[in-house]
Amino acid sequence: MKTLSFAAILATGIAGAAFAQNASVKIAPLSVEGLVIGQEIKVDADFVAKYGVTAPVPFSFTVPTNEGQNIFFLPAPGGAGIVKVTFATPDERVKSNLQFVHMTSPQLAPDERLTFLDDIAMQAFVASVPDPDRASIDVSRHIETGPYPAVEMIGRYDGGDDGIVALRIVAIPDPDSENGVVAIINALPKNVAMESVGDILKTDASRALGTFRFR
Repeated sequence: MKTLSFAAILATGIAGAAFAQNASVKIAPLSVEGLVIGQEIKVDADFVAKYGVTAPVPFSFTVPTNEGQNIFFLPAPGGAGIVKVTFATPDERVKSNLQFVHMTSPQLAPDERLTFLDDIAMQAFVASVPDPDRASIDVSRHIETGPYPAVEMIGRYDGGDDGIVALRIVAIPDPDSENGVVAIINALPKNVAMESVGDILKTDASRALGTFRFR
């Protein structure tokens, strides 16, 4: 049985409420080894105990830190969310954000498991937009993110005053258990250089996702 709760994901959209300054921590630039320069976030037993989130499978990712932008880290962002990172301009206009949500799926053969996850990715896409009738999916495919097979959907939705918002959903199953995560990325073209919806792959939120690893 598919197990995934998307309650309150709508509250994690790109709009002005995309991060709560009184509940988030600003990340300062920090150099680490690897292709992405930034700060590593470890979602492990200590993280779960500290923030009271549900994250049965530990993972980590690196938040790229660049001069000239604000980065906000928000654990337990609400609903099924585990952690959320928002990338913003110096005057705190949202450019993109990345949230991880816990999911479960049966341990099937790799291709069968990805086919099973197609529906979970669709659920996440629909739950992440204010009005599904004013949203569309441009790409739906099976990919590899880091070393992991995954399901990806890229599309767009009407963000109201924020205009068109690009949306990327990536469902990543843990190869060693029934657990996994769904990564939800929003990007606001009016605040970050994007010529097409596909340019969401070039945002800092997607760069952070590229460093994702189960631990």
